[in-house]
Amino acid sequence: MTLKIITNFNSKKAVKQITSLLILYTNFFFAQNIQADFVFNNVSIVSMTSNKVDKNQSIAIKNGKIIAINDSKTSKIKAEKSIDLKGKFIMPSLSDAHVHLPEREDQLEKVLKLNLINGVTKLRSMRGDWNHLQWKAKYNNKESINPKLYLSPPPIHRGLESSKKQFENFVKSAAENNIKFIKVLSIKNQKTFEELDSICKSHNISIGGHFPSNPKGVLIPDEIIFFSNYRSFEHLGGLIGDSSLTNQRLQKIKEKNIFLCPTLQWYMMSYEQYPLDYMQKQRGMQFINAEESKDWSEKTELYRTKMGKEAFEEEVKKYRNEIEERLSVVKKANAMGIPLLLSPDSSTKFIIPGFGVLEEMKLYKRAGLSNFEILKAATVNFSKLFNENNGTLEVGKDADFLILNNNPLEKIESLESIESIFFNDQYINKEMLDQISASLLTTK
Repeated sequence: MTLKIITNFNSKKAVKQITSLLILYTNFFFAQNIQADFVFNNVSIVSMTSNKVDKNQSIAIKNGKIIAINDSKTSKIKAEKSIDLKGKFIMPSLSDAHVHLPEREDQLEKVLKLNLINGVTKLRSMRGDWNHLQWKAKYNNKESINPKLYLSPPPIHRGLESSKKQFENFVKSAAENNIKFIKVLSIKNQKTFEELDSICKSHNISIGGHFPSNPKGVLIPDEIIFFSNYRSFEHLGGLIGDSSLTNQRLQKIKEKNIFLCPTLQWYMMSYEQYPLDYMQKQRGMQFINAEESKDWSEKTELYRTKMGKEAFEEEVKKYRNEIEERLSVVKKANAMGIPLLLSPDSSTKFIIPGFGVLEEMKLYKRAGLSNFEILKAATVNFSKLFNENNGTLEVGKDADFLILNNNPLEKIESLESIESIFFNDQYINKEMLDQISASLLTTK
């Protein structure tokens, strides 16, 4: 093998070329003697570092980390387990950035499994409870294949009567328990918000949740909000209903590198935008308890019947316009380079945990985003939000990925059928995924 000679050493481009070549050849020679735990050969890698696929690759894993990626034809990597994927596609595992954990532990187990069989290995809790710390310790251990929980403490809301000292103890407890953010549902007044923000800054803990200023409630100046420790806004708060404020707030969100989690599917369901039979027959309904499914249907039918056909159609039309506004804001935010997160917010009827993630992706598609941009919201951006060592497939990153039969960059529906998952240093093959799915059906 010969190295290309570069003569223009004064340019930044030349330096980059030399660096890239050194990495390439170092990896090549290192790979010849590598000993891995797993190696997946003949794979098409959707790394999410760019909008392209690297075909005929081998990817090696040791101690749960990616230690090599190279051409399958020349690879000599040895491993305890070598798996030929015969051209299948791998991409980073998915996240759901806005979940409300259930009240009971048996319900939690089902939610975790429903997400796993849909390739979701990361869940951000947006309605926390201190007892969730025990759940995390139990369900996110070294042997676990349950999705990783990113917890929040109980949410801040306007009904709280807390002193500055109580806020201090609250935030300190969150930080000491390695909780990364405080959820704001609503806020009592500007003074309370500024106190909370100051304490969060002192403990280096971020804020996430609803936009804290509301024309029908507490009004907080934008200059205070956008210089706070807010790291993410949910539901496009502050961006809908007043177009005169939308553009300037989007610009501030971009400048402050704040993430947006639109939760479009929640609005589609809550605003009755789907026919009832469509909701009843959607993917994942087979895992919903028959009694609960019946309750959802009866409540939906009762609401629509009581309103009357004409009034109901008028309401659907009104909310359809708001949905279009939300889609437009998502498209604009994405075009501006604002980092989007992805979640259907499965806290209302007919949104099934795990399955709703793909439905949310389809709404991003309707907003005009490319498949790469959609997948980025569920992989790369979530990783950046928490400064995690995953979200892309690169040497040195945690091995956390899905195996698919088809290319998700070409067809987002490829995610409807997940062949296998590598997560938490464990290979979960198709047979295991099918067994988990079957176990959920038996509890119906």
